[in-house]
Amino acid sequence: MDVLIALGTNAAYFYSVYSVLRAATSPAFNASDFFETSSMLISFILLGKYLEVLARGKTSEAIAKLMDLAPKTATLLTIDDKGIVVNEKEVDSRLIQKNDVIKTIPGSKVACDGLVIWGQSLINESMITAESRPVTKRTGDIVIGGTLNENGVLHIKAAKVGSETALSQIVRLVESAQMAKAPVQRFADHISKYFMPLVIALSFCTWVSWFLAGMFKAYPRTWIPSSMDSFELSLQFGISVMVVACPCALGLATPTAVMVGTGVGASLGVLIKGGQALQSAQEVNCIVFDKTGTLTIGKPMVVNTRLFKTMVPQEFYELIAAAEVGYCLVYDSSLGRSIHTLNKI
Repeated sequence: MDVLIALGTNAAYFYSVYSVLRAATSPAFNASDFFETSSMLISFILLGKYLEVLARGKTSEAIAKLMDLAPKTATLLTIDDKGIVVNEKEVDSRLIQKNDVIKTIPGSKVACDGLVIWGQSLINESMITAESRPVTKRTGDIVIGGTLNENGVLHIKAAKVGSETALSQIVRLVESAQMAKAPVQRFADHISKYFMPLVIALSFCTWVSWFLAGMFKAYPRTWIPSSMDSFELSLQFGISVMVVACPCALGLATPTAVMVGTGVGASLGVLIKGGQALQSAQEVNCIVFDKTGTLTIGKPMVVNTRLFKTMVPQEFYELIAAAEVGYCLVYDSSLGRSIHTLNKI
């Protein structure tokens, strides 16, 4: 595509320069120039490149959001031979090494993939499983980096750090999916091997055929404008063939569409494994979901109440909320929290 753009715009520009110089030296010469063709064609290509850069920027933002799921810092514990914590300090999460012990407090995110060696808590793993219900974690259980610790203190022994974590693998999957070529893109690349030489050959053949036809008077002289000769007319036809074939929309739009599609999907929690999956999606007519958490907003709420005894609704809500207080404190029930929210309303 770049070769055709360069040849087409340069041909139109230098032909225009030739026309201007000949008009300046020959008062009878009055041919048209095509400076605007070169400028407009280059402007459209630059606009397309600019839109592509914006699309890539949005995709980079989506990947950055995935990376932001991991905490920036972590609390590193120093434990003696007796298993007693002798020191704790805040460090950059990127400095965590295997077998380090990390302290995770309620409301913070797990810094790395690891094993719980002390404590009990509820971990929100919806970023991985799409299930809104927290999972109980005790000693010996595995936790995933980037998940949210909700109500207890945990001591976690780091097992996977850096690029080995599940979150890093997800980011790497998104990046590799964006770089993978869709079948239609591979087809376009295959065509481009022959498209560019074919266009140049057709342009050259057009110019030669019209030039020879003019030399041997194969067409009426009235076809040639009064301010031109057969050479200039044939040159215009050859340039026209090359300029028309310059903007290759398929080569410009396909990789951008794949990159934007996978990036937007990642920001919405949908991981798309490359352009082939996107291209195959057009043939899908039925979708099966394995869990309700994929379809819901992930936050249960009370939508309706029905009383079988005469009672003021606000009093009923207060009694239910009071009964749920202890359960929420012990088990951190998401349903209990939804009842508290209804009581506040």
